[in-house]
Amino acid sequence: FLPRFRGAREVARRATCKNNLKQIGLALHAYHDEYGSFPPAFIPDEEGHPAHSWRVLLLPYMDEQKLYSQYRFDEPWDSPHNSTLANKIPSAYRCPSIVKSHRHHDLETEHSLWMTDYVAISTAGAVFDGTQTTSIEEIHDGTDKTLVVAEVRPHSVHWMQPTDVTPHELMSDLLYSTQ
Repeated sequence: FLPRFRGAREVARRATCKNNLKQIGLALHAYHDEYGSFPPAFIPDEEGHPAHSWRVLLLPYMDEQKLYSQYRFDEPWDSPHNSTLANKIPSAYRCPSIVKSHRHHDLETEHSLWMTDYVAISTAGAVFDGTQTTSIEEIHDGTDKTLVVAEVRPHSVHWMQPTDVTPHELMSDLLYSTQ
């Protein structure tokens, strides 16, 4: 009975991970409804370098207005103040299956508790293209199943960090995770 029970727990964890992607998708659409476009992949600093992630921009649309209000956009994502928010990672940015895996393999550290496996596919011409914004009307792939955000275990990033994956990195990560 025990192996099946462990299997059922993992199925429940994976269901939560899929639900997290749905919540992110709903938040992206709510953002789009308000601004007429999806958020940029990042907000740049004065020199044009990535300073703030789309994940932070989605906080108000994920019932995280209080956390969003505490974040300082006039400071880098990893400033001393913003760093105090690291441990307040929204549950929708944490896949419980991956958290369980980290614990099982003794990989869990304080730093890993701030990591998310939900990343945007960011490249020229994609929905997430640097500081560019994209509206639904601008997506011309001929389907309603455009890949925008993916859960990729080998490519964890700090949830506030303005870093994502290119299509090539995504493919490498997906190939790695199937081995």
